Amino acid sequence: MSEEKKILEMIEKGQITAEEGMELLQALRDVDIEQEENIIEEYKIPVPKREFKFLRIKVITEKGETKVNVNIPIKLIKALGGILPQANNLIPEDVKSQMNEKGINLGSIDVNKILSALESGELEDTVLVDVETYDEEDGKTQVKIYVE
Repeated sequence: MSEEKKILEMIEKGQITAEEGMELLQALRDVDIEQEENIIEEYKIPVPKREFKFLRIKVITEKGETKVNVNIPIKLIKALGGILPQANNLIPEDVKSQMNEKGINLGSIDVNKILSALESGELEDTVLVDVETYDEEDGKTQVKIYVE
């Protein structure tokens, strides 16, 4: 019987509280993660390379209207050496100015470096940019740049 099942049975029988059981389960998970990392390190198991097909740029209003929907093949981005500075021109000026106010300048992002980090597993989150802005006409507008 697995350790997890034993812990759940102990909770069911009233031998330990649910809180104590959660702590034990978390401790087991932590040990499993450490053991997995040690095995990967010890045996030099290569981390599988993730493969992404598209860089997606979406600008959606609070009303659900899509202002911008761009899907750029990753192979094209790699071939061109980065297209994000040009994609910056597709974002409406009002949204772009609000992004600039928040310190977001898409032209300064090295896409190839980010893609390498994503593919190697160094970066786990595939969302590169996620910004919410607000204006009187459209309400909340979300700008999201991600790979998948």
